[in-house]
Amino acid sequence: MTKTCKYVALKNYIPQGLPSEDDFEIKTKEIKLNNKNNIHVLNSWISVDPYMRARMTERKNYKPPFKLGEEMEGYAIGSVQESDDDNFKIGDTVFSNFGMRDNFVCNSSQLKKIHSTDLPIQSYLGPLGMTGQTAYIGLFNYGKLKAGQSVLVSSAGGSVGSTVCQIAKNLGCTVYASTGSDEKVNWLKNELNVDHAFNYNKVENLVLHFKEICPEGFDLYFDNVGGDFLESAIFRMKNFGRIVICGRISQMNVTTPPSGLKNMAHVLVKRLTIKGFLIFDHENDNEPFETDMKDWLKNNKIKFKETVYEGLENAPKAFIDLLNGKNIGKMLVKI
Repeated sequence: MTKTCKYVALKNYIPQGLPSEDDFEIKTKEIKLNNKNNIHVLNSWISVDPYMRARMTERKNYKPPFKLGEEMEGYAIGSVQESDDDNFKIGDTVFSNFGMRDNFVCNSSQLKKIHSTDLPIQSYLGPLGMTGQTAYIGLFNYGKLKAGQSVLVSSAGGSVGSTVCQIAKNLGCTVYASTGSDEKVNWLKNELNVDHAFNYNKVENLVLHFKEICPEGFDLYFDNVGGDFLESAIFRMKNFGRIVICGRISQMNVTTPPSGLKNMAHVLVKRLTIKGFLIFDHENDNEPFETDMKDWLKNNKIKFKETVYEGLENAPKAFIDLLNGKNIGKMLVKI
């Protein structure tokens, strides 16, 4: 039987600057089960994430650009409506990369079954999904985090940053968190028990501020923003400190070419290690991440907050508001 799929499509590429809602459109297409795609899934939650911005240009990147006028991709949680595959039954909850649409057909190789859990199913788009895995892999595989160290986190009010803060706290680290609003500062301090949180918009000189709050310097900086913040952090790293490059949101939508780092001498003299990473290289590295994260969540050692927009038609607005920092925690769209 033919079904109608409603989806979000990109109308034109955006080489620079912030996207607008006019850059997107809601379209429909007919889909149906066949021998190749024999499972029909209805989405209930979709994720919007900063990495999607890199796919809205024609430049070569770590993932190919979205195809204009066609379904955008993104992570989603849904339920099986029909299935000719013995491994998936009607009612099964599944994870996929078929977000930005209300329903779809696919095959079993494109789905991951989510087994019963006491946690909300959308947590598999947050702490038990790419968000949590990014924080975990970044801290341990690349940051070589050790108990009791001093950790600086930028964009700490977002989904990845707030998870980084809590994992570090669970290891007895002292956490310094930067975010863009007083509301997020209060959340980080009062609910997540971050040692020092500050609104970077109210700081005139980041280097001096870092010296004031952490005179000895930082062992590890988890970088989500790049730009001037990264340069300032380099000044205040300890010898043999580590910097993990996870994102560059401060430079993602600029209209003029960003300047390069002007203090590379500090990287040399301090013998710093700077490593960039993509979580897409670790999609199958589920352990020990899942075991540790489930234990932390069960014992309330990881808390997660969601900013939820209702309806597929609001997915473009959710994405744009994410880039503008209007979310606290994970940005989600409920279908």
